[in-house]
Amino acid sequence: MCGIVGALSSRPIDRSVVERMRDRLVHRGPDDAALWASEDTRVALAHTRLVIIDPSPEANQPFVSGDLVLTFNGEIYNWRDLRDELADEGVHFRTRSDTEVLVEAYRRWGDRCVERLSGMFAFALWDGSSRRLFCARDRAGEKPFYYAEIDGAFVFASELKSLLLWPGFERTLDHAALADFFAYGFVPDPKSIWAGAAKLPPGHSLAVSLPPGSRPIVAQPNRYWDFAPLADEGIRDWGDEIRSTLEAAASEMAYADVPVGTFLSGGVDSSSVTAALARAGRSVDAYTIGFADEAFDERPYARQVASLYARSHSERVVDPSDVESVFRDTIRWHYDEPFNDYSYLPTYYVCRAAREQITVALSGDGGDELFGGYGKYRRLAVRQAVDGVVSPRPARRMLAGAGAAVPAGSPWRTRLETYAKSPPEMLADMLTTGLAGNELRRVARGGLASALDAYDPRDVVREQLVHAPPREVGLVNSMRYLDLKLTLAGGILVKVDRASMAVALEVRPVYLHRDVLALAARIPPGLLADRRNTKTVLKAALRPWLPASVLDRPKMGFAMPLGRWLRGDLKQLVESVQRPDSRISEMIDPAFVRDAVAAHVNGRNAFPSLLHSLIFLEGWLETWA
Repeated sequence: MCGIVGALSSRPIDRSVVERMRDRLVHRGPDDAALWASEDTRVALAHTRLVIIDPSPEANQPFVSGDLVLTFNGEIYNWRDLRDELADEGVHFRTRSDTEVLVEAYRRWGDRCVERLSGMFAFALWDGSSRRLFCARDRAGEKPFYYAEIDGAFVFASELKSLLLWPGFERTLDHAALADFFAYGFVPDPKSIWAGAAKLPPGHSLAVSLPPGSRPIVAQPNRYWDFAPLADEGIRDWGDEIRSTLEAAASEMAYADVPVGTFLSGGVDSSSVTAALARAGRSVDAYTIGFADEAFDERPYARQVASLYARSHSERVVDPSDVESVFRDTIRWHYDEPFNDYSYLPTYYVCRAAREQITVALSGDGGDELFGGYGKYRRLAVRQAVDGVVSPRPARRMLAGAGAAVPAGSPWRTRLETYAKSPPEMLADMLTTGLAGNELRRVARGGLASALDAYDPRDVVREQLVHAPPREVGLVNSMRYLDLKLTLAGGILVKVDRASMAVALEVRPVYLHRDVLALAARIPPGLLADRRNTKTVLKAALRPWLPASVLDRPKMGFAMPLGRWLRGDLKQLVESVQRPDSRISEMIDPAFVRDAVAAHVNGRNAFPSLLHSLIFLEGWLETWA
């Protein structure tokens, strides 16, 4: 894994600026750092390298081959097959690296090379003959790509913190993006928290030309891949295909010239990855993080799986006394956009522990999103069944009436009211993890309040549903699409990338392998979840591999006892949002913040996610704004 930086400009580029941008990413690639600049100094590409494949200096980047220059973050899993195909066509290689294969794939197939790639990647490739930069990001958005146009220059980087160093970058908050953060817990693509910067969406490429004597011309991003559910109703038993696809994906993804292991939480997805890798004939070193609080500790389940498949199994326990320093000194630097999935803490701890022995870890990220693993998929299956029997609008009126008869505050009332909404509204509500709608408008202040006069965070969901309309693909498939484009790309994959790169560990999510994505798109939604069960078809497929105690237990998620810690060991973090001079008081009503803190600390209500969003935003503003 690596860090990439670059710029195209209408004027000569100061190398020292690009070097400083690059050096902010040294954590992503501590093994080598380099910079390439064109003869006219109007193009500069830089790179920090984490050595995974071909440790020779010849494979360092930026990689130059004739008129082509590449800076590349990620791994191409099928590089050996592509290399053989290109070699058969007469291409001669001087390295044994996926980097050179990517360069030659572009030379052979042009922009369409991305369609041939199985991997996780973000890259920029300068073609000197056409004076054109070709950029691309992988299908699921596992690797980040930020960019901005600033005063006659196009600049890009793996992380926002690098773009901040470019002269003229204006740190102006995008208050619509801030509203999205409060609603969903992250800033969704293509927005960034800064008004002048954007993210290249997953499954997209971007071309930037630099004519002689002119400023860069940036084309609109091009979608080269999309998740397109198309149920194959002809298959009754998916077990063999699911198992063989996982096994083949894990085997291909485990190739490296450095030690490889697995994350093993004790849940279905990470357990299946550990099993798949072992059954592919690989020795498995597994890594688990746990908590002293048994309600959040999955180590007993991880031990069961490790006893079946792992050569070695390492466990660590998160110590709450260490969390404050990690948050202040590590998390706030590496998560340089507001971010509210506080499972980044156990993720960081397992990455830090694993990095002591390995450089690559396979993970189970993506299994819940592709195979319907969340409780919301049960509710969507019920709603789909009701709409199939009763006309949707009368059904919604009936449920709305039933909800009105239930006492206010009851979870049943909330659930019935959700069922009564239109499909887009229901899906948006299920994705909303924080403040949204009228509640956010009620407490917003300043620029955030002004932005909400003309913006609704639910627009994020509406825009995505254009590509997966519920009336055409069904509610379950619409949510799978939204989870892939939002929950994964904006949340989970950001969490994993920043936590792992903080310690220079590469994490490869097996469920996001190209072949697993294609397989998941073919599975009928009725086999994924019903009113009682989630992830039905996947669990059935995994019964020959995993014990019932792992497959049939209630889902825990990668959670931690943050609520209790905020009343004890981490109480000082709560105090930061109540100071009279707090930065968030310019955005959120201080009385609302005080009431939320008091309700949580006094035990009247538990608001760990809300409090964390405020704590994180306050720390982020202190660090970056």
